Amino acid sequence: MDSFAKHSHRLPGWLILIAAMTAVGPVSIDMYLPAFPLMERELAEHGVERTMAGYLIGIALGQLFYGPISDRFGRKPPLYFGFALYAIGALGCALATSMTMLIVMRVIEALGACAALVIGRAIVRDRCQPDEAARAFATLMMIISLGPIVAPTLGGWVVSVFGWRAVFVFQAAMGVSLLIAMHRMMTESLDPAHVVPLSFRQVARSYTGLLTDRKFVGYSLISGFGVGALFCFVAGSPTVMTDLYGLSPQQFGWMIGMNGLAFMVASRVNIVGLRKHGPEALLARSIWTPLAISVLMCALAWSIHVPLWLSLILQVAFFVAVALVTPHVAALALAPHGKEAGSSAAMMGAVQSAVCTTAGVVVGAFDDLDIVTLTLLMLAGATGVCLSYLWVRSARV
Repeated sequence: MDSFAKHSHRLPGWLILIAAMTAVGPVSIDMYLPAFPLMERELAEHGVERTMAGYLIGIALGQLFYGPISDRFGRKPPLYFGFALYAIGALGCALATSMTMLIVMRVIEALGACAALVIGRAIVRDRCQPDEAARAFATLMMIISLGPIVAPTLGGWVVSVFGWRAVFVFQAAMGVSLLIAMHRMMTESLDPAHVVPLSFRQVARSYTGLLTDRKFVGYSLISGFGVGALFCFVAGSPTVMTDLYGLSPQQFGWMIGMNGLAFMVASRVNIVGLRKHGPEALLARSIWTPLAISVLMCALAWSIHVPLWLSLILQVAFFVAVALVTPHVAALALAPHGKEAGSSAAMMGAVQSAVCTTAGVVVGAFDDLDIVTLTLLMLAGATGVCLSYLWVRSARV
């Protein structure tokens, strides 16, 4: 096992590559957000948020297939297929002539992108001892956070100069580039002793075991509700924030890009904290923070017209609060399942994606979404985080 601790003086190359591959997911979402109004005008149809819900449906379903496949055939073979499918889906989005076609192509793009998401987590579990995994996930988040910083800003510029279709051409090129980099730089991490036979009965048994593991499900729900709350903001803000503050695509890109800084701050705090404390202790300290901030956001949105500067501070604070939680629950959920890292990472990702998909559907159901409703949805997600944590804690009794 290639211990993460051995490389404490520098970032290991495999982790940087995993971060770049995993960043495909958030980049694919954040980069096209500034194009929402233009896409609806050109395709002459409202409800562009459905393309995001379709993307998350593809992510949720695809992970369930890639996990068992990677446990049987290794981590690299499914990645070849995933990146190729991602590039095909992105090109299909660039050529879309209707909202329906765009949604279908986004699902295909997601079915490819989710390979990197689930296999990236599995590789971390392959290479790291359980007590090192939280630190690796925190470092991974710090690197990945560059994506949300760059993607919306780059997307806003590409949309303004080349149009919204160019965003998906760029994503297709990114998928091909990562496929080549993975082929040349990545070594197989699956231990031959941990190969799991691939059969429907074995897969069903594995997933049933995970779904009956109360701690695994509870930790997965914590992550799901936390990321779902963030996704409510990401899905609703292109309409709400643009209308409320009159932001241009470039200005909105900068606003969303600040969330990447939030992830970087949280990741650094987690890395420092993990030098003295375990993931359980740090999770207990940070679990209530998203709820407190979302309550404040709701109260302010309900009572006053929140100025842009204060809205940005609250947005970043909420993203920091959630990002302080998610690396720890990932490590705690996957720690007991080293021999089926692919399947457990897939199920965790599927639970998270299912919650986010539900959040996307709920956001898209509002024809006239406003800031009060948006903050209430974020509060609901933060409440789910705390309730899931209490459910996990009660399992110890």
